[in-house]
Amino acid sequence: MPLKPSSSPFTRRIDKRVAEFISRRDCLEAGETVVVAVSGGPDSTALLLILSRIARDIRVKIRAGHFDHQLRGRAEADGDRRFVASLCKALRVPLAAGQGSAAARAKRQKESVEDAARKIRYRFLGDEARAAEATAVVTGHTLDDRAETVLLHAIRGSGLSGLAAMAPRSPWPFGSGPAIARPIVELQREETERYCRESGVEARQDPTNDLPIAMRNRVRHELMPSLRGFNPRVAEALARLADAAITDDDFIGRVAKRDWLALASATRERVVFPREAFAGFHPAIQARLLMRAAERVGGDASPAASHLSDIVAALGKRTSRVSLPGGLVCSIGRQRITIARAGGKERKRPPEATLAVPGKTSWGAWTLAAEEAKGALPKQTDNLEAYIAASAVRGGLRVRSRRPGDRLRPLGMRGEKKVQDILIDAKVPAEERDEVPILCDDEGVLWVAGQRMAERAAVRGKGRMVHVRAKRRSSARNR
Repeated sequence: MPLKPSSSPFTRRIDKRVAEFISRRDCLEAGETVVVAVSGGPDSTALLLILSRIARDIRVKIRAGHFDHQLRGRAEADGDRRFVASLCKALRVPLAAGQGSAAARAKRQKESVEDAARKIRYRFLGDEARAAEATAVVTGHTLDDRAETVLLHAIRGSGLSGLAAMAPRSPWPFGSGPAIARPIVELQREETERYCRESGVEARQDPTNDLPIAMRNRVRHELMPSLRGFNPRVAEALARLADAAITDDDFIGRVAKRDWLALASATRERVVFPREAFAGFHPAIQARLLMRAAERVGGDASPAASHLSDIVAALGKRTSRVSLPGGLVCSIGRQRITIARAGGKERKRPPEATLAVPGKTSWGAWTLAAEEAKGALPKQTDNLEAYIAASAVRGGLRVRSRRPGDRLRPLGMRGEKKVQDILIDAKVPAEERDEVPILCDDEGVLWVAGQRMAERAAVRGKGRMVHVRAKRRSSARNR
């Protein structure tokens, strides 16, 4: 028998509350298309019913998405899909359905089934949103869900971002994608259940109850009832805490975005930060930069607060490596911090380039500025600049990567030394050695940038010289 949703004074009051909430909290934007995630449980069913009734008033176009995690029996899963399809037909809402094995992903990625289910569900919803040119995915999270999530994150020690749970509208959780909107996050679970009943719709059992989420179930059935003994409105109190955390979290995020654009050198394969500059930031900004880097390289990798703390703590060591979820590794070298996939392909060496004198030469992640100079050497220089006697240069200056057999007689030493040994002695990580600029001429190496200069290149007294300054630059592909 086809569904024929009805209404009541209660459902109309809820419709008005949700419409006012959407307007007050900028949850949905007029004119946008959204994909509503519908499992068939009471919360998502009530959400779809509400939005179908107020869509014209708030000027939003809605579509629905239903995903089967293949965790229920085939009969139950087919029943969920048929129910959602029947409801969408009655409401004249377009529906897209998909499926995927959460258990298989959990085994493959060594994740919990809950995390795996969430990731494959959001991947499906994101794909559907992009296909429909929708700007938001709408979920049926309620006030109870939000309170439970805040408590779970507090128990796990997840930090400010964890307390800033389930904002009315938030960015896509896995890199770039549509926004996530939660229009019924001020409704309680008992209100969504009543809404379905008074609409004449018998919702399905919520499929998320089949997930092996023992901790959340204990929070829901043991901790929350206990806390209500101290404060009957503890869910509202936890929601206020989340709102306060969202405000602070948003401010830190804005600062971190500015610093990311100035600091990060990013590609699809890796993100690099200059270590000295990175170490000077506040730990809150460091954690945000690292989180963003992991999302950029790993897609759905989600480092926990403990992973970020391990990286910040490792800044006190000369070099270190920290393993991250999703097969990522953070390598901390003397000059840079790199986040990349473990065992990823090595970066190609930048090609040899002729040094412009005067002028600036781009080479790999570096810019080398060179100019002619006369007179005496300055009293102080830093390790990323060199003064080379013009009379010592044979055939022009070039910059390149190290090569097998490269050697020089370092300034102040009697014998020659291999460039390889210089880099090893300086504890430059192996993965960084090919990216150290080597300044040379026809006779060989003149300067290992940041390390040693050749004795033959030294300026004696006053005379003509070439002043070279090397600087690592941020990638133009940052975002």
